[in-house]
Amino acid sequence: MAELVMVHGIGPQRETEEELHRNWVRTLARTLRDHGHPGQAARLEDGSLTVAMAYYRHLYDRYAPRNEWDMPLPEPVAAAGEDVAEDIADNIRQHASDPAARDEATRALDELHAEVGPEQGPAEVLRMFVAMLGRLGPIARSGFAALSSTGVFHLGQVAAYLEDETVREGAIEAVLSRVTPDTRAVVAHSLGTVVAYEALHRLEQPLPLLLTFGSPLGLRSVIRRRLRPQPLRSPAHVKRWVNVADRDDFIVATLRLRTLFPDDDAVLERTRLVKNRNTDPHAATQYLRHWETVEPLAELL
Repeated sequence: MAELVMVHGIGPQRETEEELHRNWVRTLARTLRDHGHPGQAARLEDGSLTVAMAYYRHLYDRYAPRNEWDMPLPEPVAAAGEDVAEDIADNIRQHASDPAARDEATRALDELHAEVGPEQGPAEVLRMFVAMLGRLGPIARSGFAALSSTGVFHLGQVAAYLEDETVREGAIEAVLSRVTPDTRAVVAHSLGTVVAYEALHRLEQPLPLLLTFGSPLGLRSVIRRRLRPQPLRSPAHVKRWVNVADRDDFIVATLRLRTLFPDDDAVLERTRLVKNRNTDPHAATQYLRHWETVEPLAELL
């Protein structure tokens, strides 16, 4: 029974459930304390406010590279990863804060489209996209695609969730198994926002708050087309949904997620914008440093 359920996103295979749990809780407690909520911070740290991490990264074991040249992605997963990579570059082109970064992404996409021919298979095209992403400033500074195999694996996690029903159902079950009638908030990052979105549509009891940040919900060519259920709408039992984004977070598909949902959807609020550190604008702990992210939890917990 957890009052707060956290849902992680893409990341290294070696990052354990315990590490994620510890880092998120520590950062959240620090932000609460820094903004005048020492009691809630103390409850987080001593465990009297119960917190669970919905962990599903082990489901990607079969897709984890064994070395720099290994890329064990089946063709449908590699093709989906290519679409995700293109959307990420387009995110930078559309809303990066630095005009130079937007121009850089535009040139890279033009060059890549000129180079990609019908003779290349999805795996090789995906590798080319990862190489291109690694040259873009917002991504290069984060180390997201520092190694080809690392970048492919990160993108592969998103693609495998969309293409591999075992991964998808396992991740959804990881969330639903943690959410109980005592749960007051689900906090989700990155791909975890997609998992939480789909899982909470199956929820059968009220949930006071869904808090998402660094979300790829709304990616044009992949996620918006494949999200379940369609059309887009807030999960029926969620009472409030707060979304947070950094315009330099390359995973963020849109800074106006609210516009993708029906006009009469009163659950999802207007996206809150924050500025994370340039070295890692997508990191979950960067988002949890901001009061704009943590405030809804402080009100609730």
